[in-house]
Amino acid sequence: MYAIVFDFDTQTLEQLYPNQSWRNAYTDVRSYLTARGFEWKQGSTYFGNDSVDAVRCVTVVQRLAKKYSWFTPSVRDIRMLRIEENNDLMSALDDEDDD
Repeated sequence: MYAIVFDFDTQTLEQLYPNQSWRNAYTDVRSYLTARGFEWKQGSTYFGNDSVDAVRCVTVVQRLAKKYSWFTPSVRDIRMLRIEENNDLMSALDDEDDD
């Protein structure tokens, strides 16, 4: 499984985003990625489905950057991660054994 994680420089984004609220940029990115096989997890973290490989991650990000001129200059950091296992730790928080 592959994931894309990114962080915006919000000051730059606020200057470059063409719509009234720069916060809508997150919605634009989410809509774009979810339509291309990614699932939003939290913040700016998206997990690819079984059809997403490393090449697909790269091409989706390249096309995203082409579609939105504000994306590349506003990104402070962006990474592709390969996830070996995806384990939900919520049950660990419910552990009643307080040593």
